[in-house]
Amino acid sequence: MKKKLKIDLPEFVEIGDNKLKNLFKILLFHKLKFKEILLLGDSKTFLLGGETIASIFKKEKIKILKHLISNSDEENVENIKKFIKEEKPDLVIGFGGGKVLDVAKLAAGKYKTKFISIPTILSNDGIASPVSVIKDKNNIPISHITKAPHGVIVDINIIKKAPIRHIRAGVGDLISNLSAVFDARLAQSKGIEKTDSMALTLAEAGPISLLQFKNKSIKNNEFLLCLAHGLIKSGFAMCTVGSSRPASGSEHKISHSIDYLYSPRKTLHGEQVGIGTIFTMSLQKNEYLDKVKKLYAQIEFPQNLKHLGITEDEFIEVIYNVKNIRPERYTILEDKKLTPKEIKKIIEETGL
Repeated sequence: MKKKLKIDLPEFVEIGDNKLKNLFKILLFHKLKFKEILLLGDSKTFLLGGETIASIFKKEKIKILKHLISNSDEENVENIKKFIKEEKPDLVIGFGGGKVLDVAKLAAGKYKTKFISIPTILSNDGIASPVSVIKDKNNIPISHITKAPHGVIVDINIIKKAPIRHIRAGVGDLISNLSAVFDARLAQSKGIEKTDSMALTLAEAGPISLLQFKNKSIKNNEFLLCLAHGLIKSGFAMCTVGSSRPASGSEHKISHSIDYLYSPRKTLHGEQVGIGTIFTMSLQKNEYLDKVKKLYAQIEFPQNLKHLGITEDEFIEVIYNVKNIRPERYTILEDKKLTPKEIKKIIEETGL
């Protein structure tokens, strides 16, 4: 008898204005009990709102422990794990970007401590997923499956303060799902692997909604709400299958290959997968490619290799190195096995 997959979804999601100032009430409404909280952030996010969060709980006579996360690496994860083991907080709150949330999520998951994800930027779908991306000793980002956040709280007032570059990166990460879902269905059509169809539908729902959204002003409230909902749906899709498969295909392999060959990187994850998506969607003959390029132009998302800091020849090397990245995950790149000439042709045709 086939073992039933345990679905580990967040218990609640709150998205809207002024969520931060109502944080205590939100947690009580969702029946969370706590006497001691570990608040994790970085030097910037504590100034942005971390200290406000701390003061809210102090007024309610809740013991608040604060800890700075300096990087999303193994050392920081181990430090937070040790802190959680010693202090045994009832709740861990991560307030920050991907760096803070990934470390907090993985460390809290180790001791099954309830974790509340409060993003300050919408740069990737890790805000609600069971995946933490942590740099190893060689500074290479490695994905780890852990427990999804117990709750996700997105305050649009906070998100609007984020650098536009990070919001664009979130768009790139969400749009990349269209490439990833195509790859998953391709693998399924060839009998190589099977991914739950509902998870794939959920993963592509967010980017399709974003493409259909009329007002593409990047700091428009409704646009940010659409982006937030899409990234959370993407996280949920990963939760339902227990892996990143619905949101990570050939375009993520390209990004990981870039990280491996040309680390350290100055570009954001969402920028790398977003640009990689143009290449993979062209190869897939993906029906959404033209709409994606139009959206990218409207929000001034980077669409060339120059932004990635790599040359055409280096990109060819990136594509050839993809075979070493998650070889068990079949994508359009394994299906086509491109020659250097074919890679250059796609670069030329797409304007990369």
